[in-house]
Amino acid sequence: MSSRHKRIVDTLDVGSHNDWNDDHIADFSDEIDWEYSPISIPVANIWDTAQTAGGSAPVVALQDSHVFVYLNTGATTDQTSSMRLEMATTASDITAKEDAPVLTMALWMESYHTDLNVAEFGLIPYGTALFTANQDGAYFRISANKLYAVTGNGAAETATDITPGTGIPEYGNYKIELTDSNAKFYVDNMETAKTTITTTLPDNDLTIKISIRSKNNVDTSAYLDGVALKRNRYQ
Repeated sequence: MSSRHKRIVDTLDVGSHNDWNDDHIADFSDEIDWEYSPISIPVANIWDTAQTAGGSAPVVALQDSHVFVYLNTGATTDQTSSMRLEMATTASDITAKEDAPVLTMALWMESYHTDLNVAEFGLIPYGTALFTANQDGAYFRISANKLYAVTGNGAAETATDITPGTGIPEYGNYKIELTDSNAKFYVDNMETAKTTITTTLPDNDLTIKISIRSKNNVDTSAYLDGVALKRNRYQ
C-alpha cells in the first residue's frame, strides 16, 4: 500500500506500542493507492459522464441518510447512466494489466429488470461504447438476473456466472485483481476469489467505468458508495 508504519521490523523483532501508535508515512516504493469517496469530491471533478444517454448523469445524492453517487436511467428502454474515471481533465485511460491493478468498489443495485446486460462495472477502456460485445476489459456484468465475471480482448470474451447462492447482492462489495496472466473476481468475500479467468485478457489500456441500462421500460438505478484502485509503481 502507499502508506506504512515509520518503523519497519523483521519477524521476531521486539517492538513497542509506539511502533503501532505512531503516524504512518507515505511510501510509494512498491504500490500507489487511490480512492474516491462521494462525500468529499463531486462527480464532475474527476469523472466523465458523457456516455450517459437518455438517463440522468450520475450525481452525488443523500439517500437513506447516506451519501452515494446516484445513477439512474429512467424507465424508457435502452437509456443509460454511466461514469468513467478520467485523468485530470483529459479523456484518457489510467491503467493496464501490466500495472497489476486491484479495483474495489461498493455498489448498491437498487432496481433493474431481469433482462440482458443491465449493468457493467469494472476496468474497461475509456472510449469503448457501453455494453459492447467482446470489449476489452475485466469487469462485472449483470444480465438475465445473474452476476458474471467477464474478461474480453476485443475479439472474444469469457463470461463466468458467479452469482452467489443467495442471489445478486443488493449491496455488494466487489474486487478485481488483474495481471498479465489472469483476472481474479471477488464478491463480498475479499479473501477468496469467486473465479479466476486466464483467457481473453484485455489487450488495451483501461479505466474505471460504471454503467447501467434500462430494459423493457423498467427503470434501473444504482448507488456507488466508494471505489479504490491500487497499482504497481512504475519499475
